[in-house]
Amino acid sequence: MPNLYKVAIVGRVNVGKSSLFNRLISQKKALTSSVRGTTRDRNYAICSWRDLDFYLIDTGGLEKETGDDIEKQIIEQAFTAIKEADLVLMVVDIRTGIMATDKEISQLLKKQKKLTVLVANKADNNKQRQDTGNFYQLGLGQAYPVSASNGIGSGDLLDVIVDNLKKIKKSKKTKSLPEEDKGIKVAMIGKPNVGKSSLINAMIGEKRAIISSQPHTTRDSQDVHFEWKGERITLIDTAGLSRKRNRPVDAFERQSVDQSTLSLKRADVALIVTDVSKKLSWQDKHIIDEAISAGRGIIMIANKWDLIPDKDTQTAKKYIDYYHSFFPFINWAPILFCSATEKVNMKEILKTILEVYENKNKTINDTGLNRLLKDTIKKHRPSRGKGTNYPYLYSLKQIKTNPPTFLLKMNFKADLHDSYLRFIENNLRYKFGFIGSPIKIIITKSENAQDKN
Repeated sequence: MPNLYKVAIVGRVNVGKSSLFNRLISQKKALTSSVRGTTRDRNYAICSWRDLDFYLIDTGGLEKETGDDIEKQIIEQAFTAIKEADLVLMVVDIRTGIMATDKEISQLLKKQKKLTVLVANKADNNKQRQDTGNFYQLGLGQAYPVSASNGIGSGDLLDVIVDNLKKIKKSKKTKSLPEEDKGIKVAMIGKPNVGKSSLINAMIGEKRAIISSQPHTTRDSQDVHFEWKGERITLIDTAGLSRKRNRPVDAFERQSVDQSTLSLKRADVALIVTDVSKKLSWQDKHIIDEAISAGRGIIMIANKWDLIPDKDTQTAKKYIDYYHSFFPFINWAPILFCSATEKVNMKEILKTILEVYENKNKTINDTGLNRLLKDTIKKHRPSRGKGTNYPYLYSLKQIKTNPPTFLLKMNFKADLHDSYLRFIENNLRYKFGFIGSPIKIIITKSENAQDKN
């Protein structure tokens, strides 16, 4: 993660932290609702104002612990955000006034000796904007009125944030974020409870995501940035994709699934996470179909390998055969057997991510491709499709990367059988690799081509 200033948004539940987060970054990145516990994990996003880039961190509501494991982890996530922040925005609700929890949070921040800006949210009219005097009782100075819902006061608040950050003398902090879009983006996709968040925590070596046996623990898509062997990698944790037939879907799940789909579209590589201790299902096929349609590189993750009993030298092969029989259309995707709880094969996952990304961006010269085409034709004459003439293939050229895309030229009055296209693709993979990367072959027909068959 680039060494930018960090600004954490904290407060009790339902004061509008996520709405303010979305308003300040000018995009709907965090899920918002009036339901308690909507925000769970720390949610990071780049905020830019007056030529300064900084991380804004959304957090869950700080409340007294009830013994619920997820609520306990939400509080831990918020405390982590406070600890690493250079500046804290404490959000209160101007309509309810000061609550007991607000006093407790303000005392906590003063004990932490954190530079804090008090934000009075839900100031939707002039009367509310002028009614901030009572908040001086919290001992955090002036309360800045804003309305996250309509944007009133957000520009003034950003000015206050930037002015405070510029006063912080930290030579190691960078002011701007060059080349933010560079690096490898990896979407963690799978059904609920297959261990996506646990895998992220195991790979980066810290508790970055909340984990629980409850379905849909992860709601917001989370970007986790880190470096491995000099490569910048962004892991995108997503909500579990479960679309069971004839089952009502609540608003959270619908929004979470939509976020997961968007995360897949902006990723380079998809880690399709499955629970190897359970049978594969049509939902797994649906998830892979989405990854293929999006043109993503694919790595199959068979997680919870530690739950398979009595393993021997043939166990892995049996499961590979099972996965290949269930997903025969992606036998080009590597299958990795892992355990997030025991941190088995975490480095192998990262190594394979780099390999698949490299394969997606691989370029093959024309000489090598046409030599392969001639050898392919020599092995097996092109099969005729619906056309009246036998196909003559006279050139193969790569026209694009990410994913590798090839242009195959053939004679005009002929069609090529789909099986022969797969034959060409298999030879491309055998000769040049492309492990984990989809391949596209586009056929173009030319009237000038000579039918030499």
